[in-house]
Amino acid sequence: MSLLTSEPTLRLAMLGFGAACVLWGVVKGVARMAVLGASAVAGAFGGWLFFMHAPGNLIAWLTRFHPDAQQWGAVLCAAVVFYVTHRFLSALFSGRLLLPSGNGSRAKAGIFSLVPALLVLWCMAMAIRWGGSVSRMKWAETAAKTPAQEDPAELPLLAKLRENLSSGTVGTMLDKVDPLRSSDISSLGSILALRHSDQAWRNLMSQPQIAPLARQEVLQHLLKDNSVLHALSFSHYSELLTMPELREALEVPAVRDTLRAIPVNDLIRASAQGEVVRHSSKPAPRAEIVQ
Repeated sequence: MSLLTSEPTLRLAMLGFGAACVLWGVVKGVARMAVLGASAVAGAFGGWLFFMHAPGNLIAWLTRFHPDAQQWGAVLCAAVVFYVTHRFLSALFSGRLLLPSGNGSRAKAGIFSLVPALLVLWCMAMAIRWGGSVSRMKWAETAAKTPAQEDPAELPLLAKLRENLSSGTVGTMLDKVDPLRSSDISSLGSILALRHSDQAWRNLMSQPQIAPLARQEVLQHLLKDNSVLHALSFSHYSELLTMPELREALEVPAVRDTLRAIPVNDLIRASAQGEVVRHSSKPAPRAEIVQ
């Protein structure tokens, strides 16, 4: 599974998808690809609405069956909206008039097909990165609540996919077109999720790698912010992902650079298991989590 979800494999899959779209554009015409792109946008919007605004009671009920029910529910919702929209637009613009005629038209159709293809790839990548970010924060909370003598659970599949879409060449490219800056926010949110356990939080703040972050006043401000505390208290990580307070914190170079330099997942595992490297001279900032 790790080979299938690795960054090189995902990069190859994206290139293969783009090439397939170009060939489809040559055969079917750019109009068909435009329909595909419009359907992808509609599907992404439908998935985003479910991801952000699904009723809390529904999410609580679905979470009993799977901890990542909110993310997978958004994926399912997006797929349904995509399918319905694609069928509707295909029927609306059906006919041979949409097919390219002549070699010149086919070549242009193949080139212009890259635009909707890139749009579809962007929608898919953002869905994985955003859903995986929420999944990673939930995993950090679960790790914080896991007894120290037990090993933390494995990183969920969506979170692993997010990791690989945030590293290497693919990650660098997607970071530039990610409006939520989800890669950095995921790291910061996962660290904040450890506040569900006082001991895990103290262990984390004692790690030497985290010291540059622990010294920042902006971290203490986040731990006193009512909106942030409310989202943490009730595990509303999709809300935390979009909070301007976290994006503002990432404007501080020391915070951003530290998050990108440290192995966040390894530190979360070590802190949850009580593996303290050494104690920091500065006490960790405090925050009360509502139970």
